[in-house]
Amino acid sequence: MKCYKIEDNNLVETDEQFESSTICVCTADELRRQTVNFAPHTIDECCRSGSAELEAYDGYDFILLNVINDENRYSTHRIGLYVTPERVVFVCCRPSGVVQGVLDAFIQTKAVNLSPSRILYAFFNSLTNNDSQELQELEEEISAIEEQVIEGRDEDYIRDIVAMRKKLMFYKKYYEQLLDVAESIEENANGMLSASALRYFKMFTSRVDRLNRNILNLRDYITQVREAYQSQQDIRLNEIMKLFTVVTAIFLPLTLLVGWYGMNFKYMPELQWPYGYAIAIGISVLFVTGSIIYFKKKKIL
Repeated sequence: MKCYKIEDNNLVETDEQFESSTICVCTADELRRQTVNFAPHTIDECCRSGSAELEAYDGYDFILLNVINDENRYSTHRIGLYVTPERVVFVCCRPSGVVQGVLDAFIQTKAVNLSPSRILYAFFNSLTNNDSQELQELEEEISAIEEQVIEGRDEDYIRDIVAMRKKLMFYKKYYEQLLDVAESIEENANGMLSASALRYFKMFTSRVDRLNRNILNLRDYITQVREAYQSQQDIRLNEIMKLFTVVTAIFLPLTLLVGWYGMNFKYMPELQWPYGYAIAIGISVLFVTGSIIYFKKKKIL
């Protein structure tokens, strides 16, 4: 367990645990060994998978969040937070770079009016750092796929489109859980946050809402790209079917000719005529040539 104490607007590491103006980072097992008045079942929930939530208890707020992993951008791990007016306890079942990064930033620099609620806001704020740039890159990827589809390149873009939809769905769920928790924090049912701290969280809620709306727009965009790709595939299929139809129409008279002279009647004068074979060839060539000229005039070929 690591604990940090706020002294003269500086965050310094301390051996004191759960004193006033402290920030603690621990695992669920380490928290169980401490004498705290937190509900035991909440400690167990810190390491269980599930949705994000905020629950108000007597004297503290309990927050559960699914935070993006440091190694894999498109997976999350669970973090529990216990918030009181004088302290914040982070319960991490695995090392979390985002929590330690926030604390290290306050250790290295002196902040004005440093408080546990200020550190709590900085933690939430770090959860969306550089997300605007990430979404911009996703939009550029979608735009690149769209350009390739419009150019009519003969490639299978379904995998790319499905992969992009999965990324956008991940971000949609991520921002929705942040939005739900942030709105619950704004309600301040337990009165854990001051009016100034609530103003910061209102700004955070607005930013997450904008990011979430941006994700919804990108989902609509990739849906339009998928429909454009499907339209291109339908056009190609129609072109192939048109070609088959034209070929069938060109050789249909020849099929009729073959069927006609394939009948086994005894008295067919053309069969005994010396020029019958040449005439049959000429008629066949005439039919094929005439059909091709006709279809070209109609711009079907």
